Amino acid sequence: MIAPQFIHGVRPEGFLEVDAARLLLILHRFARPAEEQTFPARYAPAQPFVAHFASEYYLQKLDFLLRYPAYFIHELTELYQENAADRDIVIATIRQIHRDREPELQTIPFRKFWRGAYERRDDVEAWWWSRGLVYIRFELRGSARPWKHYFLTQAGVDVAERLVRNLSHAQWYADRIGQIHHYMGHLSASDIKDRQYRHARYKDANLNEYIPDLTAQEIADNFFYVFGEQLEVSDG
Repeated sequence: MIAPQFIHGVRPEGFLEVDAARLLLILHRFARPAEEQTFPARYAPAQPFVAHFASEYYLQKLDFLLRYPAYFIHELTELYQENAADRDIVIATIRQIHRDREPELQTIPFRKFWRGAYERRDDVEAWWWSRGLVYIRFELRGSARPWKHYFLTQAGVDVAERLVRNLSHAQWYADRIGQIHHYMGHLSASDIKDRQYRHARYKDANLNEYIPDLTAQEIADNFFYVFGEQLEVSDG
């Protein structure tokens, strides 16, 4: 399991298994135990499941934070400015991401749709369903888009945990998802969308085109503004 990389400036499309694994790890961390009954009973699948997650909209917002380390750094900096908590840990986390060159090496571009970053995931959902990992049910909401409920099975949990044990990049994903949950788990999908649209390059991205990343200078300038410390910007 590796992150899709640009090849001669072109990002290859269609990494179904990678997408399915990455999104499964998000569900594994963010889904609520079935006994909490965070879903209308009539939408529960007939098959056994152990956890529930809603919705597709929220899943896409979390995936964006996972796929754009520069935006994650920026939001982490902004959340510190709002709450002034865990300064040393936040600074250390950001510096480690910067040292590891994650914005250069780990970014997987996301396409822009009407409500921000969005990609159809029918193929991923079919891949999960055929293997009994995740079952999806639709809640109709009148004229609004149906609400997707994701029901994670024990088999899905087992696969997610096996991925993390056996694949180093899956461990990287799991660690970052844990950070997103720790620092941003209180944010709703709408909260995340509103924060994303503060960025001009995100807001102004054309429909069905890749959302531009934040620049290293933007990240460094914001870091200095909030923490009063330099974040070195590479020349290369």
